Amino acid sequence: MSRRGFLLGGAALALAGCFDRPWYEENPQQKAFLDGLQALAKPALASNNPLRLEEAARQSLELAAKTGAFTGWQGILRTVEGNAQKVAITIDIGPQVSLYAFNDWALGMAGVLADLFSARSRESPPPGLSDPAVAALKTFRINERVILSGRLGEIAGSGLFDLSNLLGKSDADNRQFLQVPRFVARIDTLAAAKKK
Repeated sequence: MSRRGFLLGGAALALAGCFDRPWYEENPQQKAFLDGLQALAKPALASNNPLRLEEAARQSLELAAKTGAFTGWQGILRTVEGNAQKVAITIDIGPQVSLYAFNDWALGMAGVLADLFSARSRESPPPGLSDPAVAALKTFRINERVILSGRLGEIAGSGLFDLSNLLGKSDADNRQFLQVPRFVARIDTLAAAKKK
């Protein structure tokens, strides 16, 4: 009897695990954003049509702009570069989808692109990570799951224009973006995700 109960209990636990939602689907807004990206990318990538790839990449950026502010999204902290004053981070928010935030545009846009931004305004650009978010970063490990809030496509309310319109992107660039999209974001809060 105890052996049968053990087997049935183990099977029930295994089945329950199959029906758990992935962490990136727990927030409805985050799930809708990721589903929207997938709906744009899949047909465009399957078509091998450069015009469809370009259009899907453009629509993905528009989707991010429409999403705007977000709260309670979950992610995995993948990289932290620089120091407390000049920091850049990457957070995965879904399968092969990440957010990128930075407080130093030279670090964020390395090389020639930094000159384009410095010519755009004589004022130093606003940070992409709030002071509380930078303070919270000091308590996390790389690959730790976090809860974040902020705004897509903006750095402290200053719109970051679409570099693809400025420089032009090749078919390969559009394809890579659709396979592994990375969006600039303003991160206001970061907290450790609770373990379940």
